[in-house]
Amino acid sequence: MAAPPNFRIETAQAGSGTTIKLAGELDSATCPVLVQRFDQLVAAGAGGQVVLDLTEVSFIDSAGMRAIIVIERSAQEHDIRLALRPPVGPVTDLLQISGVGAHVALRPHTDDAPPAPFVERIDLELARVPTSPGRARAELREAIGGRLGDTDSATLTLLTSELVTNSVIHPGPDAGDPIGLRITTFDDRVRVEVSDSGPGFDTATLPPRPRETGGHGLVVVEGLSSRWGTRRLGRDGGERFCVWFELDVAGGLGGEAIAAEAVGAPVVAAEG
Repeated sequence: MAAPPNFRIETAQAGSGTTIKLAGELDSATCPVLVQRFDQLVAAGAGGQVVLDLTEVSFIDSAGMRAIIVIERSAQEHDIRLALRPPVGPVTDLLQISGVGAHVALRPHTDDAPPAPFVERIDLELARVPTSPGRARAELREAIGGRLGDTDSATLTLLTSELVTNSVIHPGPDAGDPIGLRITTFDDRVRVEVSDSGPGFDTATLPPRPRETGGHGLVVVEGLSSRWGTRRLGRDGGERFCVWFELDVAGGLGGEAIAAEAVGAPVVAAEG
């Protein structure tokens, strides 16, 4: 079955499984191509994890959404772990509104931004108390100092608040250490890292539907950040758990870049 000219599909093998990457419009004309490609993987005995990478998909209609759900059900029947890298912007909103996000687990955008000197870095410790998200928002606003547009500022504030809130609520009763907050500004983006002493989580096993008592913060981070991921901090990588995100910003933050210090250790995000 030939794909229409406004649609592209590629399959790549990796050590942990297979990625099906799509680009263009996923509609009633193109979704049969996707379903056929997945059926071919099943027939070939594909196991482990299959990632549907929709990051370059510009449009999805109801037929495309149904195709994703059909694939999810088939994956369950054949003991295949299915994950989805959603597109950014309004198309992701459609996936959430339609309920597709409740069927297929969201995966982190882990593509690292190019290395670059940073403009400013702020490291803080916050108590695990309900007022800490508010303090984090205040610190972020002071760090960016009105140098960004309203949309970028609002997005950064929301995402930072969501991650700090998660660290206040979810690490468990024995996690008494402070919450770590690092804000790093670059000329073209802002990176925020939030760490705590809780057990963390494996992104490959996150429930696809946010829990009734929380979990929505990661859906927000997935939908609005430019990239995000997780890493372990400390000896043997197990003492603290960090969730980070980056937001590419319009217009730049300016300032004198600090060229002598690297951004930090390479981040290895869980990929299942």
